[in-house]
Amino acid sequence: MISSAALVTVLNNFGDATNFPSENEQCFKFVYPITLGYNTNSTIRIDSYEGLADVISSQGVNFNVTGLQFPVQIVFRNTDVEVSITNEAALLNILRECEFDTVRDEFDRFFNNCFKLDYPVVLLNIDGNETNITSDEEFAIFYQNQGLTYQPEFKFPVNVLVAPNFESTSIDTYFGFFRITESCERRCPELNFTFEIEDRFNLGYQFTADFPDLIVLGTYDWFVDDQFIESDGPNNQGDNILIRDFEAPGTYIVCIKAETDSCPEGIEFCETIEVATVCPELFFESEQEPGTLNYSFVANFEGIDELTYQWLIDNELIEEDGGVNGDNMFFSEFSPGVHTVCIKTTTPSCPDGREFCKEIVVEPICPDLSFIIEQEGNTTGYNFTANFENIDTIIYEWEINGDVIEQDGGQGGDNMLFFQFDPGTYEICIRAETPTCPEGTQFCEELIIQ
Repeated sequence: MISSAALVTVLNNFGDATNFPSENEQCFKFVYPITLGYNTNSTIRIDSYEGLADVISSQGVNFNVTGLQFPVQIVFRNTDVEVSITNEAALLNILRECEFDTVRDEFDRFFNNCFKLDYPVVLLNIDGNETNITSDEEFAIFYQNQGLTYQPEFKFPVNVLVAPNFESTSIDTYFGFFRITESCERRCPELNFTFEIEDRFNLGYQFTADFPDLIVLGTYDWFVDDQFIESDGPNNQGDNILIRDFEAPGTYIVCIKAETDSCPEGIEFCETIEVATVCPELFFESEQEPGTLNYSFVANFEGIDELTYQWLIDNELIEEDGGVNGDNMFFSEFSPGVHTVCIKTTTPSCPDGREFCKEIVVEPICPDLSFIIEQEGNTTGYNFTANFENIDTIIYEWEINGDVIEQDGGQGGDNMLFFQFDPGTYEICIRAETPTCPEGTQFCEELIIQ
């Protein structure tokens, strides 16, 4: 008969005298018969699930199951396939598959909280060798060296100090160990909270305490990375909610902690919160107003109402936008040339910032100048009449062979030039510069006078 902590764990998870699920509700069932061993060195043959339930219900501190005769066959729920379990390690694997609370789970949950080891104690290491432990420091080193899958294997009897008074108590089997952890569960409230992201760009989280004993407990405290944040609970007229804006992406440990008269050493529930870097995918569209150098820009991206951003032209900040009050639109009149338009933002969730830019090539818009020439009879006098679109809004100059003769155009211009020439060759031009055509444009005709 092999002593089996895994078996005791199975029986502890299967149920108790007041709550015993049907066989079909269990994660798996044994193929009977099986043989169990007691702490009195006696054995019992079990021929059915009902017999197993009777054995579990009838256990006590002085008479309880400690071992199992391998191999055994099991059948997982909703299957008909028999699986052979030949040793303790294989049974432990079944515990993990069924997500049963193991000896290690219970030990890690309550050790140095609800109970302590009353040294010296003897444990078997992963190689089955006995190790004498005389202090918490020695135990911590031993426990770490065994790895995460190690199940505490005590050499019984073991003395433990049990809260609230931490009086020494001797346990002789794993059944006794589970009775202590059960008393820990009954004595200390089971804390819990849920959380959700409220503001992803400002790293805003909402934590909501939610557990059965909330009203009875009355008061508890919120902690972030072991730093006290606030007291909460009905006794503090609290809302059982913690709103937290984290400073930067990273890993944070959020806890609620409580102490009661029946749980003076305190209990806590913690969650590791991975606050991720979240950068928005910025975007805008641009459109030029026909016939002008005016452009309109409209930003549109996911989360635009949740953050503010800046419009920049050629690295110069123009305006702030975004958020619930932003119109996410921008208008600008450009000079001809190449310009870089950007939107840029930096948020707690994106501390290195993010930007989206477009290169805007602004072509000049120049008037299409023109004039007609008319000779006065057989003289060398000529009339020149300018005629082009928007002539009433454009100031221009008349030039003959590069010399400015007069300024014309606009509301006050007559758009005509009379000139008396001597024989020769002449270039007559009109030239204009406008805001949309700062380099200027001209229209010329050659005139030969005999």
